[in-house]
Formats: sequence, structure tokens, C-alpha cells
Amino acid sequence: MDGSQRNRVVSAYIYGLAVVAVSLVLYWLYSFGLTVTWTALGAAVTLLVVCAVSRRFPVTFGRNTVEVVDIVVLAALVWLGPLWAILVAAPSMICRERLRAVYDAANHLIIILAAGYAFQAFAEPLISSSQPFDDSFAYGVIAASAVYYITDDVITLFLGRLKYRMRATQILYTSMLPTVPSDVAAILTVLGASYMLAVFGPAASLVLFAGGFGALTSLHLIWHRQKENEALRAENRRLRESLKTSNLTFALQLVRLLGEEDGTIPARAAAAAVYAADLARRLGLDAERAEKVRLAALLRDVGLAGLPGEVLGAPLERLNPLGRRLYRGHPVRGEQVLAAAGPEFEEAAKWVRWHHERVDGTGYPDRLRAEWIPLEARILAVADAYVERILGGAGETAAPEARRALADAAGGALDGNVVRAFLSVLDAGGEDYVRAAGERFAFPDDARPETPGSGVPQLRVV
Repeated sequence: MDGSQRNRVVSAYIYGLAVVAVSLVLYWLYSFGLTVTWTALGAAVTLLVVCAVSRRFPVTFGRNTVEVVDIVVLAALVWLGPLWAILVAAPSMICRERLRAVYDAANHLIIILAAGYAFQAFAEPLISSSQPFDDSFAYGVIAASAVYYITDDVITLFLGRLKYRMRATQILYTSMLPTVPSDVAAILTVLGASYMLAVFGPAASLVLFAGGFGALTSLHLIWHRQKENEALRAENRRLRESLKTSNLTFALQLVRLLGEEDGTIPARAAAAAVYAADLARRLGLDAERAEKVRLAALLRDVGLAGLPGEVLGAPLERLNPLGRRLYRGHPVRGEQVLAAAGPEFEEAAKWVRWHHERVDGTGYPDRLRAEWIPLEARILAVADAYVERILGGAGETAAPEARRALADAAGGALDGNVVRAFLSVLDAGGEDYVRAAGERFAFPDDARPETPGSGVPQLRVV
């Protein structure tokens, strides 16, 4: 059967349902008629409003939907009768597509009238006939609800078979069984509301029923607004992380571009990052702070970007006063670049600013002394001093000379305790570690969040 033939069969099925539905309505009117009272009319209007509002604002909590329409229609059925229930269900039959509207109307008419016949076998409507709330009424509610849902499932089953060629078992497991808990909850709710109506009377019970629905809708709106706020906060966090990662990636790119002027800069940055992080952990800093220290060490010289090649390529002692002034301004510029990554990096930016400070007060740019220099900045200074010598030295003598230089500077230019801790870190490493060789010392290619919600990025190496 091709698509056009299937559509014709589906249309014939739906219009056949409509004929059955109209016939059932006419038969009910002929057999039982319709009793109109002000009480019944007021109750119907109240329930119709509840049905219309619940259709416009479906009550959902996560993946669970509260079937308020079914509760209202079933309540109208057992309180007033099936014809009044059809009136109450009218908002659920409205649809822009004609065929869909015909199907919804026919489906509601058939299931409501079928449920009405089942209910009539046990009891009369609670309001229209002054039926007491007794065992027979409870049995009638259960029988009517069962017929209501079973008839709806049967109609849906045939539609699924004709329109989508779905197997009966597939429809059963995907569309019918998952709704059973909600259906049971609806039946219990109708029983409870009916008992309340019998005890308090129609006016009070309808007010309580409408008020309960209003409270449920309010809870849903509050929950929905909270979810929206959580989604907005999550999106803001994502945007901040994206901006932060973009800024850090940009900073890494600047360091990489500096390698075009001085090919040793990226290698020195990568080595300083490894040594600084290991030294930070040796000195008792936690993992998150050690990662920030590693990032600061990696980007400590990003402020060199934009300096003339002759300034970058010459030793500091050979520069003229202007060149030295330009070079000594790079910690301040580096602070500005890292601070742009976000407020989480304000401290790290300060460490970058002060990584050329010396404990004897001879450093720059602020000439801080001793304990006025943050421990993290003193760690950067030691790692920087070792890397400058290990990568700038000659051959096998570079490592021993670098160690002697650190020992000589301890207590003067460099913090003695930090130097001793770093020498022990070197002693614990292998030969490649001492020479800053191996994959671990490769320059990273980007910065991305370490874990969801973490403020510290992890740097990924090539």
C-alpha cells in the first residue's frame, strides 16, 4: 500500500469513527435525554474552564505530564453524565487541521459515551441524580475509567496500524503501557474529588477542585520558571567558559607567534609550566591551584608579544635603556592578557605580573620583597630561572650549571625554601625530566575546561 492509498484508508477510518460517534450521541439523547439545571450548568462551565486552561498550559514536571484533561472529563462524566462531559471536553477537540479535529472529536465522543454506558451499569451521576457516594458509585467510576482508557487505546491502536504500519506490540509498549501510572492516578483523583463533592456539596467541592488545579498549575509554572532560570544560568556559564577558553587559546597563540621571533619561547613556556606545577604540588598547593600555577607559568611571557625582534632576541644586559624599559614592561602586559580570561584568573594574572620580582627587592615591575611576593609568583620565578639556563645552556653541562645557579641565587634573588623544594623535585625526576625533554614538555595546542563546572582549564598538548 503506497502513501496515497494509506492516507485514503486513514481518512475513511476517521470519518467512520465520526459516524459512529454521532450515532452514539443521537442514541443517548433518544434514550436518556439531557437534564439541564443551574447546578449542572455551573459545574460544567467550571470544569470546561479548567479543561481549556489545562489544554493551553499542560502541567508537566520533567518528563512526566499530569493528564488534567482526563481527570476533568472523567469527573464531569460521573458527576453530570456523558453529554455534559462532552461539553467539558470540547476544548480538547479543537485543532487547526480538519482531519485531526474530526479524529479528536470522534475519539472523545466515543470514549466518553462508552464510559458513560459502563458507569450507568453501576450508578447514576453524582450531581444530576443526587447519587450517594457508596460502593456502587466507586465501582462505576472504576468501570467507566477502565472503559474510557481501553476504548481510547483500541482506537489509537487501529490508527497506528493504518497510518504508521506499527505492530500492535510496538504500540502497546511505546504508547499504552507508559501511561498506566498516570491513568491510575487520574482514577484515584476522580474518586477523591467525588468523595469531597459528596461531603462538602457541589459549590464547595468545585471551588476546591478548581483551586487545587490552580495550585497545580502554579507549581508547574514555578517549576518551569526555575528550569528556565537554571537553563539561563547554565548558558551563561557555558558562554563564560567559552569566552574564557577563547581568551586562553588566543593567549597561547600569542606565545606560539612569539616563537617566530625567538624560537625558544614556546619551549621555555612549556617547560616552565611543567616545573612550576610540580613544584607547586611539592609545596602543598592543591590540584586546582597547581593547575593555575601551570597556566600562569605557560603564559608568563605572553606580554612580550608586540615587542621588536631585536628586543626579544638580545640578552637583557645588552639592551639599551629603551629596550630594557620595553622588555621590563612585559609582566604588566601579561597580567592584562591573563586577566581578560575572566575573574577566576585575577590571582594568576598577579603572579604573572610579579614573576620577575626578587626576594631581595631588586626585581620588577613593583620591586616587591620577600613575603610580599606571593608564593605562586616565587614558584614561577624559580621555574623561569631554571628553564632559562637549562634550555639556554650548552650540552650536558647545562643541568649542573642551572642547579648551581639556583643554589647561588637562593636567599638573594630567589626564595631559598622554594629553591630547595625544586631541587628535590629535580632529584626525584629522571634524566629527561631534568633536561626538559619528552612529550610532557611539548607546547599545548589549546585550552579547554578540565571538568564541567571547573574554573581551571586543562592544557592539551599536541
